[in-house]
Amino acid sequence: MQQARLTATQIGVILTLAACPALMTIVPWDFATDFSRYRVIIRSFSLTPTLVQLAIILIGMRNGHSIARAWHCLPRATQIALPLLSGFCMIPWFIGAEDPGRIPMAIIVFLVHVIFALLIFQLIAGFSNPQRKLLAKCIALGVIAYCIIWGVSLLFFVPVGPGWISQVPGLTHVRGLSFFVVCGFYMALASLPEMPTEKSNKREYVIAYLGGFVSILLAFWSGSRGSIVAILGALSILLWAASSFRIAILKFSFLIFILGALASLALPIPHPSYGIIRFTNVTSDITYLSSGRTTIWLETLPKILDRPIFGWGLDQFQLIRFESFQGFKQPHNIVLQSLISIGFVGSAILAVAILPILRKARLQLDSLVRVSALGMIATTCILAMYDAALYYNYPLMMLAVAVALAFAPDGLQSAPDK
Repeated sequence: MQQARLTATQIGVILTLAACPALMTIVPWDFATDFSRYRVIIRSFSLTPTLVQLAIILIGMRNGHSIARAWHCLPRATQIALPLLSGFCMIPWFIGAEDPGRIPMAIIVFLVHVIFALLIFQLIAGFSNPQRKLLAKCIALGVIAYCIIWGVSLLFFVPVGPGWISQVPGLTHVRGLSFFVVCGFYMALASLPEMPTEKSNKREYVIAYLGGFVSILLAFWSGSRGSIVAILGALSILLWAASSFRIAILKFSFLIFILGALASLALPIPHPSYGIIRFTNVTSDITYLSSGRTTIWLETLPKILDRPIFGWGLDQFQLIRFESFQGFKQPHNIVLQSLISIGFVGSAILAVAILPILRKARLQLDSLVRVSALGMIATTCILAMYDAALYYNYPLMMLAVAVALAFAPDGLQSAPDK
C-alpha cells in the first residue's frame, strides 16, 4: 500500500491520539500504593484524555482549522440545542445539587468534547484512506504500549487483593480496560490491507493481528465480559451490512478470538474477577449475572422521578444516597445516566441536538477503515447500555475519532498546514 506523505499536523494528530493510553498511566504516574492528591485528581476525573483533546484542538487551530467554520456546518437545530443544553445543565447548581462545584467542571469537559469532535472531523477529513489506516495502526499500537507499560510496572509493584481491581494503571477500575479492548480491536481490524490481492508486506498483517490479539487477550484475561459481548453484537451488524468485507472480518475475528482465549489460559489469574472462567458462570440469578447492574437500575428509577425535570445535576450520581450501593459514578446505562443527570427536559434537548446530525450523516462502507469505525461506534453504543462507555473521557474521545473515520470524506484540504 502506497503511503501518502504526511503533514506535520497529521503526524501530531496521529502521535497524540496513539499516545493517550500510555499518557493515562504516565501523567498521573499511576503506579505503586502512594496516592498523592495530584494522582487522585488526574485519575478520578480522567483528565489525561481531556488534555489530549485540548492538544489536538490546538494542533487543529494552529493549522488554520476554525471552530466557527465547523460550528456553522452543524444543523441549525443542533446549533440552538447545544448552547441551550449547556445553560440548562447549570440549573441544578442554583436549585441545589449534592456537590455544585462538579457541575461547571462537567460542562467545561462537555464543551471540550464538542469542540474536539468538530475539529477532529475536519482534521481526519484531510486524511486519505492510507493515512487513516496509519492512524488506526498507531492507535492499536498505543493499546499495545499501554499493556507493555502495565507489564513492566508489575516488575516493581504487584497489587494485592482488591488492588487488582482499583489500582490498574490509568484507570479507577479494571473494567475500564474494556474501552482499550474495543479501541484496540477495531483499529487493528481497520489497519488490515483492504483486499486479499493487495500488495502488502507481512509487517502490515503482523501489526494488525498483534493489535487485535493483544486487545482480545486483555479482555479474556481481565474478565471483561461486557466488551466481548458488545464486540460480538457489533460484528454481527457488520457482517450483515458490509458484505464486501465479510470474509476479511470473519477470518480476522475468528482467529483473534481463538488465539486470545487460548493465550489467556496460560496467564496467571491474580484475582477472582479476572480470567476466562468468569465468562463461563451460568446462573439464573440475574443480579449476579449482571454484576449488580439490575439493582442499580431499579434503584435509579425512583431517584429520576424525584427530580424529573432538571435532574440531579452532572456528575452527581456518586453522591446520591441509595439503599443497596454507594459510590458508583454512573448507573451503567446511558439512558438512565442522562435522565438522572439532566432530567427529561435536558434529555429531550440533547436528543434535539443529536438527531439532526444523525439524519444528515451519510455512510459509505467502501473501505475497511469505515467499516471498522462503524463497528467501533456500534460497540460503544451497545456497551453504553450496560456500562460507562459514554461517561468516561477516553471512550467519548475515541467515539468522536470513530465517527470521523466513518463519516468524514477522504482527503479534503480545508486549511493549509503550518
